[in-house]
Amino acid sequence: MTLTATPLLRGSARLLGGLVLAGGLAACGYKGPLYLPPPEDPPASLTEPPGHEAAPPTSPN
Repeated sequence: MTLTATPLLRGSARLLGGLVLAGGLAACGYKGPLYLPPPEDPPASLTEPPGHEAAPPTSPN
């Protein structure tokens, strides 16, 4: 016994496949313009040269 798809079944499968494909394409991705976020500022400890800290007071001998 051989099973064959009826024209109604083939049409329904094609419609369902098209709806799934359209739904997948419509639901994926960011909808606005693409951009890179601005970089974060580095910590102040990385931007100041070494030795910039205040030296401790010296006591006279």
